Amino acid sequence: MVAAGLSLVLLPTAQAAAGGTGGAGRDAAERHPSAVARGAHTVTLITGDKVTVADLGGGRKSVTEPASGHRGRGRRGPVRHGRRAGQADGVVRHAYDLSEGHPGAVPDEDLTYRPGQRELAVLDTKFHAAKAADGSDFRYSITGTFPVGFGFQEKVAFPAERTDYVSTGPGQRWHESVTNGPGAIEQRSGTPVYRGGARSELNWFKPVLHPWLGTGLGWGQQRSGNDLMFNTRGWGDSGPDHTGFGDVWSDDSMTRFTEVYAGGYRVVTDTALDPDRWRLSTRGHAEWTFRSKETPADRLTVLPLLNLCFDVDTGLTGDVRAGKRLELGIFSEYVKKAEGTEKIRGGTPEVSYDDGATWTRGGLDGVRGRPAAWAGSVRVPHDAKYISLRASAADDRGGSVRQEIIRAVGVTQ
Repeated sequence: MVAAGLSLVLLPTAQAAAGGTGGAGRDAAERHPSAVARGAHTVTLITGDKVTVADLGGGRKSVTEPASGHRGRGRRGPVRHGRRAGQADGVVRHAYDLSEGHPGAVPDEDLTYRPGQRELAVLDTKFHAAKAADGSDFRYSITGTFPVGFGFQEKVAFPAERTDYVSTGPGQRWHESVTNGPGAIEQRSGTPVYRGGARSELNWFKPVLHPWLGTGLGWGQQRSGNDLMFNTRGWGDSGPDHTGFGDVWSDDSMTRFTEVYAGGYRVVTDTALDPDRWRLSTRGHAEWTFRSKETPADRLTVLPLLNLCFDVDTGLTGDVRAGKRLELGIFSEYVKKAEGTEKIRGGTPEVSYDDGATWTRGGLDGVRGRPAAWAGSVRVPHDAKYISLRASAADDRGGSVRQEIIRAVGVTQ
């Protein structure tokens, strides 16, 4: 049976897989004898799972799965033009993350969910990877009445591109998790809201991999009285708001160390990735400085640490072309809900083509209409193999952020 709050969209009967009703259909008929007369039938979901639908009369329906069935990630939707599984040659090209809430009770009506184009957001999703790898992803439905997401990661063969169709009903938010490794590095989003009828691009693991103190962390960069907490993960991406978690405890291809210095507070995080396995972002160094004094002990105060993000237009494998001009951007912002913030200034980028042995300052100009954002370009040498990046930003009260990423992007001839 379909539980309250679960949304299920079935393919039209004409698109159901051949083979008729199997054991699940007999189960439905035995539980509801009227189903035989009312035409219980097997249909195929967008995930490829088969279920049996029995009309119970009065607008009510029974949906029964085989005991060994797998609901997948709740991607259920009518597929027009005969497309059912959203995949070709075993590669998933389309994904449907659909959710329809019925607050208070299960309605006594047809539960089929057929959203229109203006009710769905379309996401051109890209899974970047410097080397081919197995990974996984899932998009968890979050609402005010049901703030806990349920689901299971599903396989993604990196690098990959996919078109996602996502529900955008009232109060609908999503929390997204993507892993590469599998499980070696996980990136988490915050809880974004998508706009129905809109189309946008969504990138995961897009260079530059670097520390990003995002809302997906769950805690950190906080103070209560004289107790301070920091959570500086090492492998976020170009976002928006994608925080990266590395399995540094059991995966020997990566390391991360963090030190905190008191007084004029300074937090330092150093990261490393095995170049034979990961190829890019092989070394990282990040420093945050800020000022803070004792805060109320009965609550948590978010400290004014600055985030820094790189914007580099690469291909799916994290590479740019040699001998061409490369558009380069950086921007800075405070961690969400930070207190004691000021104006952010002074974005300064540097590039290196010899793994950080020498650095050249790049010229960036402020981006009109975007505070604390700078953009410019550099010409990539013909003999370069990698580009390392170093950048910094500061505020008007002594706070700063500085990050250096060795082999931030690759270079192809």
